[in-house]
Amino acid sequence: MLWVERLFEERYTAIRLTLVSLTGVGYLLLTPAGSTMSPLDRGLAVGVLLFGYLGIWSPFIVVCGVSVAFAVGYLFGADNDAVPSVALAWAMFELGARRSGWQVWTGLVVGVTGSMLSDYDELIDVALTVLYAAAAAVVAPLLLGLHVRALGELNRQAADRARQEVSRVRAEERTAIARELHDLVAHHVASIVLRVAVARNVLPLDDPRVRQVLDDVHATGSGALTDLRRLVAVLRDPGSAREVTFVDPEGLPVALRTAVDRSHRIGLQVQADIDPDVVRLDSRTALAVLRLTQEGLANVAKHAGPAARARLSIQVDDDRVEFELRDCGGPAGSAPGGPAGHGLVGLRERVEVLGGRLDAGPAGTGWRLSARVPTGVAA
Repeated sequence: MLWVERLFEERYTAIRLTLVSLTGVGYLLLTPAGSTMSPLDRGLAVGVLLFGYLGIWSPFIVVCGVSVAFAVGYLFGADNDAVPSVALAWAMFELGARRSGWQVWTGLVVGVTGSMLSDYDELIDVALTVLYAAAAAVVAPLLLGLHVRALGELNRQAADRARQEVSRVRAEERTAIARELHDLVAHHVASIVLRVAVARNVLPLDDPRVRQVLDDVHATGSGALTDLRRLVAVLRDPGSAREVTFVDPEGLPVALRTAVDRSHRIGLQVQADIDPDVVRLDSRTALAVLRLTQEGLANVAKHAGPAARARLSIQVDDDRVEFELRDCGGPAGSAPGGPAGHGLVGLRERVEVLGGRLDAGPAGTGWRLSARVPTGVAA
């Protein structure tokens, strides 16, 4: 059982010793043998319980202290050594489970000596019996503690290997994704950019609107290609993620205005209210706000049609960013529609990673996308 395994971890030592100490207290107060103990036996028992609990930080010191209690009991004629015997056994278990090296072997010698002192009068007559009792009270708990410690080490090693395997698999997955992005997606985007550049320079463009569209496609493709290369670099070297930024917070107002202007060029009527304080956001929050804007406006054009009207509001408060994009729907039959994608899912994940919340749903005749993201202020 998991809770049993965790009970033997180092951080739960106080709980273990509390349970053992309570059994000793119960023996002294509730059993006939405990209630009839001599003052010497009771004093040694109480002293061992207190010393064992207060010496929680060092099982080796506890073993030595209990062994000294056995010696004192032998010298002054103690009769009942039940509590010291249990305390010694548990101290040997803790010694094996929590320590290694010279403390274990020195503690074994000290513990066996102390256990034998409790039966010193019988040592000459029944030496084997005394040695067997010492082994049962000292060696067996020590071996059990060493076994628990070895199991803990094996579990930690297995967990480390599992983490390394997960890291290796994730690295392979990132490399595969980076390879496909570079060889497939980036290749096609680069081809689009190249073909548009050729078209602008070769084809006769009498209509300025056509040139404007081609310029916009070329700029958009070039920007996407730059972002793809940055993303491939991050996938291949996750450690460079902090060095690679997809948007500079100081340039966020320009990036947001560019997204709005691009929507204007395809026919959307967007009323934008952008707080100038967006420049104070950190890079992760700034990127989330930019992606919300880009994906939200793209969804308006896709589902409400390029002739739709929309209102964009981005406000920065002391502790959060309030984002809202609301469209009023478009003329009947103006929306091209298309298959559902993963844009909203990705936006929700992006916002929730930052500790925020995203809501999306119908609002009147249109659609409302809103998000509340904790403010990350750049240092």
